Amino acid sequence: MKMIILIIIIAVFLVLVFWPIKCGTTTLEEGKMNYGISIYLDKLSYTLGEPIKIVIKVFNYTEEEVVFYFNTSQRYDFIIADEEGNEIWRWSKDKMFAMALEEEILGPNNPEIIYTVEYKDKLNFGNYKITGILVAQGRAMSGSITAEVK
Repeated sequence: MKMIILIIIIAVFLVLVFWPIKCGTTTLEEGKMNYGISIYLDKLSYTLGEPIKIVIKVFNYTEEEVVFYFNTSQRYDFIIADEEGNEIWRWSKDKMFAMALEEEILGPNNPEIIYTVEYKDKLNFGNYKITGILVAQGRAMSGSITAEVK
């Protein structure tokens, strides 16, 4: 009986630890940090032609405010690269951004900012590195995750 309970406890622990990773998040890393960036996908495996929803969350769970400065209206970027590191897609490639000195403040009253895009073009079969970038001046941050197209 004790062995069955121990197995159940271990199984529950493994599900709680590995479930966020399987869903395409970096939640475990985020849980260890109180300032940074996380990247999420709606899932890790896609069928040919299926859109990919990509999310980055910039967070500051400290008691101090952090200011992010920007030289343009662009806040983020997303890149998809193939297994050889060739850039397949860059979200900002065909976009223009207004020249402006702007800032975002994260702190106790506003601890996180979330940016989301959806990639709708067709990718070939294979694994792809997806990178989300906060383009703040002097505080640029990025996170990456791998997705499979099968």
